[in-house]
Amino acid sequence: MPIDPYAALNAMLRAEVTRFTPPVRQTEPAEPPKAPAVAVAGESESEPQQNAADSAA
Repeated sequence: MPIDPYAALNAMLRAEVTRFTPPVRQTEPAEPPKAPAVAVAGESESEPQQNAADSAA
């Protein structure tokens, strides 16, 4: 079975590109969501909302 010259050229080019491409920089994972944001999402809408000024008075 004859070798496909385009497939061979493609493989050679891919090898050269990966050889000269710098490694991918790993980014730091995003910070997890804060606890108050989760608590607010879990509240039902039928409960009254308290403001910080109301709870301090």
